[in-house]
Amino acid sequence: MNELHVKIQELANRCQAILNAMRSTGVHALRGPSPKTKIAYERQARQLLHRTLHTEGGLFAVVQSTVRVTTFRKRLVALEHFLGSEQEQLTREMSAPVIPAAKFLHLRFLLHLKHLQTLQRLRREGMAGERAKRRSKRRALAGLPANWRIALCKRAVGGRYLFSLIVLALTGCRPSELVHGIDVWRGKDEVTGKLLIHFRIRGAKVKDSQGQPLRTISYDTNDPHPLVVVVNELLDTQPEPRVFAQVRSAVNLTVEIRRLAHSLWPKHKQPITAYCFRHQFAADLKANGDDEATSRGLGHISAETRRLYGTAGQASKGHRLRPLRVEVERPVKPRRRGPCTKRRNEPSQ
Repeated sequence: MNELHVKIQELANRCQAILNAMRSTGVHALRGPSPKTKIAYERQARQLLHRTLHTEGGLFAVVQSTVRVTTFRKRLVALEHFLGSEQEQLTREMSAPVIPAAKFLHLRFLLHLKHLQTLQRLRREGMAGERAKRRSKRRALAGLPANWRIALCKRAVGGRYLFSLIVLALTGCRPSELVHGIDVWRGKDEVTGKLLIHFRIRGAKVKDSQGQPLRTISYDTNDPHPLVVVVNELLDTQPEPRVFAQVRSAVNLTVEIRRLAHSLWPKHKQPITAYCFRHQFAADLKANGDDEATSRGLGHISAETRRLYGTAGQASKGHRLRPLRVEVERPVKPRRRGPCTKRRNEPSQ
């Protein structure tokens, strides 16, 4: 082995050591990213590396050129996966019986090491500069009338999205879940004998340890809420009490919601979107007093996530939704409790 090959081997070892150190401190899923996600990571990483050719400060400056924490983190993840794949490719070339263009491979390893060292520095120092304030859709609920969902649905009468808006309101589903399609039907409950209206939702954002593949939200047919009454009347008109709610485009749905809301409340500062229905649904379920039902209804597997959604104080007693039952396939993981955290209604020690 000549001197150049020894240098290449030393560089390979240094690069691998940096990757191993980063992976030992990071949080990784049991399964790697999907093929589609890998392609997205590679595309984003290549774009970032290409920008370094025209940016003073190189890769460090390129990755730091954002005010959004989520964008910064996504860039780090994309680079780590891409540089890990690059390490594997360089190692295969180095392990060939005859290393072609050894000088070029040496230069590639030098550049690869520089990128890994920059990534390691970015992970260590974190995001620098001013950060954008998080804009939660639940803030958009402030200032809206208590019956805003009913008013919005009334304004949508005669349009193509009326039933979709009613389903959004009664289920708190994600817009993408409406693209998948939601089954709505009426049937007798085997246990109580009551007639119930069921909404079955195929979950979005579902992985082995994330999300609910299916959830079913049920209302009593005697529920006096105007939106439940409308669905009940619609099912009465069907040969069988079953319909299918679906939209072609989540983007178009949100555009229509914004248009309708602006026509009703032109001075409202925050934009009203499909996710506002989701936050209001969460607020209603929290106000009903069943925290776990809130997580189930939102399609979450972790109880931690529901804290990001509407608060009980944003629910209106006169217009609150009261699902009779929320069923899911996976149990909800309880919230982690610190030494200063106590459960609702738990007396102080």
